[in-house]
Amino acid sequence: MDVRVLHAVDASAYRDLRLQALSTNPEAFLTTYGDYLSCPLELVTNQMTPDDDHFTVGAFVGDASDQMVGTVTLVRERATKARHIANVVAMFVSPHVQRQGIGRELLTDLIQRARQLDGLVQLRLSVVKDNDAAMALYQAVGFQVYGMEPNAMKTANRSWDEVHMVLFLASQGQPQRQSALNFASMGFSHVTLNVSDLERSLAFYVGTIGMKLVHRALQDAYLEWGKAWICLQERPMLPTARLQLGVDHVALYTPQDELQAAVDVLKSANVPIIRGPVERGGGWTVNFLDPDGTQLEFHSGTLGERMKVWK
Repeated sequence: MDVRVLHAVDASAYRDLRLQALSTNPEAFLTTYGDYLSCPLELVTNQMTPDDDHFTVGAFVGDASDQMVGTVTLVRERATKARHIANVVAMFVSPHVQRQGIGRELLTDLIQRARQLDGLVQLRLSVVKDNDAAMALYQAVGFQVYGMEPNAMKTANRSWDEVHMVLFLASQGQPQRQSALNFASMGFSHVTLNVSDLERSLAFYVGTIGMKLVHRALQDAYLEWGKAWICLQERPMLPTARLQLGVDHVALYTPQDELQAAVDVLKSANVPIIRGPVERGGGWTVNFLDPDGTQLEFHSGTLGERMKVWK
């Protein structure tokens, strides 16, 4: 996959993908299909010239990385007192390649570019309240909810509420504080997960995944995975919420030559696999769910390998 800023030569492909977005998910955009269809290609071409106030990032797949499958646009506020703000708009990934990490890659690239713009402090976006997948993606890359607008969009037949989100960028031109902690002596310690049924979760984490049970108490258990450990806490009365902040997923390092065997185990146990195996982030990955719906990941890459990808 190739992620890059779009230019005038990409105008025709962008227009086609934009029309697909407005046709597939009309509730997600203020612009209608008919309005954009009447927009001349010449105008779209002019909009594809990037500058510090406006640019669009596109994702491409295929043997020659020539098939545009996703886009997201940054539009900076022009008013003097709002120059520190930019809006993230027109986010779309083609349905046939969704749930492969393309949306996250697009947003990550856009955020990295935004951090390089002088004086830009925060990014804003709006998302239809019922779009849980988009909400989860935006939260995963750092956006926070700051408000909700009822009836933000309306047609003759229905209306949509929108959730407003913000991401604060690092301060421009200020050196980062040096921590007094010695990170060379540190490593990943553990993750604590709340589960609704401890017996069922132990059957999954120990029996299916193969973690080692170290200690079992009445309402919790301690498991080992390599040098890390996981605590399971039985909390059957915890309230559920559709919008959940906190842990997005737990990634478990798995060597690449053992990953397929791990996938075979998941499939034989009918564990829900929600993505992969797919190559991303400097290694191979597969995402799946535990009995309570917590997202787990087998990942073969190291932090060093992931940083090479971002360079």
